[in-house]
Amino acid sequence: MHDTADSDTEKVSDRKLGDEWLDWDGSIGRTDPVRKGIFVGVAAIAVAFVTGCTRLFIWLVEPRLFGIDPLIFSITNWASYFFCGILLLWLLFFSISSLAGTSILGGLLIFPHPVNWLLNIALKVGGILGISKDKLINSFLRVHNILLPGQKVVSPGELLVLLPRCLTRENFAYMRSLREKYKFDMVTAGGGQEARKKIMTSNPKAIIAIACERDLLSGFVEVNPRIPVVGLPIMRPEGPCKNTIINQDEFESLLRKLFVGK
Repeated sequence: MHDTADSDTEKVSDRKLGDEWLDWDGSIGRTDPVRKGIFVGVAAIAVAFVTGCTRLFIWLVEPRLFGIDPLIFSITNWASYFFCGILLLWLLFFSISSLAGTSILGGLLIFPHPVNWLLNIALKVGGILGISKDKLINSFLRVHNILLPGQKVVSPGELLVLLPRCLTRENFAYMRSLREKYKFDMVTAGGGQEARKKIMTSNPKAIIAIACERDLLSGFVEVNPRIPVVGLPIMRPEGPCKNTIINQDEFESLLRKLFVGK
């Protein structure tokens, strides 16, 4: 038992942990990509809960509203049906597009604020269901990365690529070679504050952020309403913040979609 505890302590001390990993227990955890269906399923449960609560609320206040004015009740009732219907239709097309691998309604499916709202409520429902936040964010990003790039085409000079400082030397070399090939802007950010400063100074039209799921979540919610963000989770074969790896095929695929739209 002591050997295991000592080993975990050594793992934690041999790296500079980011703020999101200060509570890390030394376990490696899952690093391979997560199925898109996990987020889609949790999102469906979340939307069903919201629409159910909306209709339940209308049912509870129906006598009071009807007593005030039947017209007020009628307007409120139909407004709730309209809200629930739009929400369910959006979820339907969002889910079909995600699983099919292409956006059926183009950019209409990925308005930033509704997407951020869906992500936040799905994270709450996922927590209740016992699904880890990292797994759910990973699944969400796989969905979002399918829907966004084809709708947002930029020139290389308009793209900013944010890297974590914990990549392996080989991965840093690979990224530098791609920067020379495609001529996009690239910076290694030691944290969220440094990344925000670079975003403000470079004013990109789109961002590919490469980091762990926890860092990607905070940056995505903050930046996405203003600038389209594609998040690519890193693989962590040795745990967080040390010798992490980029999925190179996925990154180059995202580049091609952002530059040429296909």
